[in-house]
Amino acid sequence: MIPPSTHRRSRRAGLIVHLIGRGAPLTDIELGRIQGLHEAGLGLRQIARQVKRSVGGAHRALFVIPTEHKTPGPATSLSEREARYLVRTVAKGQLSAKQLKEELKLSTSVRTIQRLLAGVDWLVYTKMGNTLPLSAEDKRAREAWAWEMLMNKDPVRSWDSIIFSDEKKWNLDGPDGFQTYWRNLRRPSR
Repeated sequence: MIPPSTHRRSRRAGLIVHLIGRGAPLTDIELGRIQGLHEAGLGLRQIARQVKRSVGGAHRALFVIPTEHKTPGPATSLSEREARYLVRTVAKGQLSAKQLKEELKLSTSVRTIQRLLAGVDWLVYTKMGNTLPLSAEDKRAREAWAWEMLMNKDPVRSWDSIIFSDEKKWNLDGPDGFQTYWRNLRRPSR
């Protein structure tokens, strides 16, 4: 077993290559020179002398094929295609992670879906606004009603008989602040 201190990252394809020497790793220019000199018919010793590297380093650059190591940990439970479909569905801003799992019939856990969505930089898990989206006409009607109530002199409809409630159980006109959704930052919030 090669000690971990002798592992170096190769410039070729980003793979780990085991190097025993203490010198700096070969640069791309040096690798190209070694391959060019080899194709020109020079031997390993002559190549090493011209590049000013060891014979072993020149040999490894020419003949040792870096092996790709298996990534640690268990395999991912979602394929790339399923992950893209999941993100596209969430971008519509309609479903929670649990609802997504049920609707898309995924075999992964809800927490895995949440982790995947948290890694998307343009999705944010945020609280829904407490107000309804009112049009200009709705705002004018509400303001007219408020002025009418303010100027009201009718004893039957006096302020003593009107109760304005802010209790959660009477919230029938919109979200009460306890609803959250995956917000797409590229679109206006809800």
